[in-house]
Amino acid sequence: MRQRSMVSALRILQIRLLAKFLEVWGRTEAGRNAIVWLRGGKYRTRVLASLVGYRQTFPSFEAAAKYAGHFQFVGHEHPRNIAHHRAQAWRLRESDYPVLFHLSSVAPMLRKIFDLGGNIGNLFYSLANVLQFSDEMSWIVYDLPLMLAEGRKLSETTHESRLQFTDNLAAASGCDLFIASGSLHYFEQPLAEMFSWLAKLPPRLLINRTPCTRETAGDTQDVVTVQDNEHYLVPSIVHNQARLVRSLLALGYHLRASWPVYERCLWLPLYPDLSLPHYWGFYFVLEGTDAMPPGHATLPPEAIVKH
Repeated sequence: MRQRSMVSALRILQIRLLAKFLEVWGRTEAGRNAIVWLRGGKYRTRVLASLVGYRQTFPSFEAAAKYAGHFQFVGHEHPRNIAHHRAQAWRLRESDYPVLFHLSSVAPMLRKIFDLGGNIGNLFYSLANVLQFSDEMSWIVYDLPLMLAEGRKLSETTHESRLQFTDNLAAASGCDLFIASGSLHYFEQPLAEMFSWLAKLPPRLLINRTPCTRETAGDTQDVVTVQDNEHYLVPSIVHNQARLVRSLLALGYHLRASWPVYERCLWLPLYPDLSLPHYWGFYFVLEGTDAMPPGHATLPPEAIVKH
């Protein structure tokens, strides 16, 4: 058993070292071209995929989780993940500041916010320290059962009555603001399909800290891979940015702003031609919704950040 554990640890180390080498190499033009050529052959692709192990791409979350399960714990309900989010509950990240900008003028008017994959309510605690949320506002967190249980414990400890927790996505219907911050890539079902379950579309939508492919990726499909969080592995999806935006525009949303998020990176070792060294954030407003109250400045179209 001990020998098997050692072999498994060495295999994970090999995967991580090779994935890091391919990432560094793939950030150069020569390396990117070489990796694209290497994966062009059928047998070369098989060998490369075997060598990068769970860092390869998969046809589905189910396939990714099954493969990754041979190496390490799979899923967000790892004790270290829960402890991490609890410790970071009141901390604002650099990528939260665009969110603060877009919500600063509308925060007092919001009465129902739905937080997709909101862990234990981290974003609420960090934003509530700065924004003037109403005492009548309800912030609903949707997440896994263990996360919800920890969130309820924390809200009881902090005597925060505005926080609610649910495992029912339909609770998002009628919300004033739908947030997916650092969570959208953990849901295999497209957001536009999730919204089809709702009786009423949210007038405002914030997506933050989500990995996307390069704009030069064209109309390629979203890519499923495994995110390595050191102590646990999680199936993740790298969205095609153009397809993601287009799917929401088709529902009647307007893209008000987008911004790069340099805190995180989900590099695809065998697909440097699709990979970006950062995540993305987006702010959408449903047609007919006043995104900003009168007198509040908004970003002109040319100010939207694009890379």
